[in-house]
Amino acid sequence: MLTSYLPFTLLVPSNFLLAALVLTVVVAARYFLMVGLAWLALYRSTPGSWKSRQIYQHLPPRSIQLFEIRTSLISSIIFGFSGVLIGLFWELGWARLYLDFEAFGWTYLFVSFFILAAVHEIYFYFTHRMLHEPWAYRRFHAVHHKSLEPSPWASFSFHPVEALIQAAFLPLIVLAVPVHPVVLIAYLTVMTISAIINHLGFEVLPRSAFGMYLQRWIITGTHHSDHHRFFKSNFGLYVTFLDRLLKTERERKGRA
Repeated sequence: MLTSYLPFTLLVPSNFLLAALVLTVVVAARYFLMVGLAWLALYRSTPGSWKSRQIYQHLPPRSIQLFEIRTSLISSIIFGFSGVLIGLFWELGWARLYLDFEAFGWTYLFVSFFILAAVHEIYFYFTHRMLHEPWAYRRFHAVHHKSLEPSPWASFSFHPVEALIQAAFLPLIVLAVPVHPVVLIAYLTVMTISAIINHLGFEVLPRSAFGMYLQRWIITGTHHSDHHRFFKSNFGLYVTFLDRLLKTERERKGRA
């Protein structure tokens, strides 16, 4: 069964590198497809219905967007290697990936997605705060913050060291938590969509009392744009819980 997922051994260095190359192409292609669709929809010619949702007075210039694309391509290489590392751990018997949907039950299959998200929230929050320590910020995280007003192309725009930190989460979590590959793929997709939304430059939540309420708990473009502009607050990934608990959320006028 395992061999149907891994057509050749990753223990051979040349096979590992070939798999990393292929997965890098897949990661980069998915990045261009998903971000490109968002960019075409909102940046080529912003629909009138979205004008009021624009977070910045002016959308980021072409020079910043090209910088974001270049650094994102480097990150894609690192993410590609991270994915193959998961395969290597699986082949070695270290990863707790499983193939039988009923091995842990259908309820766990659903719950495991939220386990990944919860652990990732904690991992991201504290590594993100670490990257804002002056020594780490100057050397690494300043690359991401070059986009004071990011475009969706900034979704993967990291210094290589920061990309390594981001990429390390999934290989580490599969060593401890049983996960089906389908859940892993679904989670990777949600991660990418969330990153795009957070850097979109437009607020996707409705401008209504309900939308303002959701902004108290869910991180989207408005919350994360404050992080890019003010640096010392709003460190969360998906939800505002840890920012609220640890007093690192920046209060905004008009937030419900």
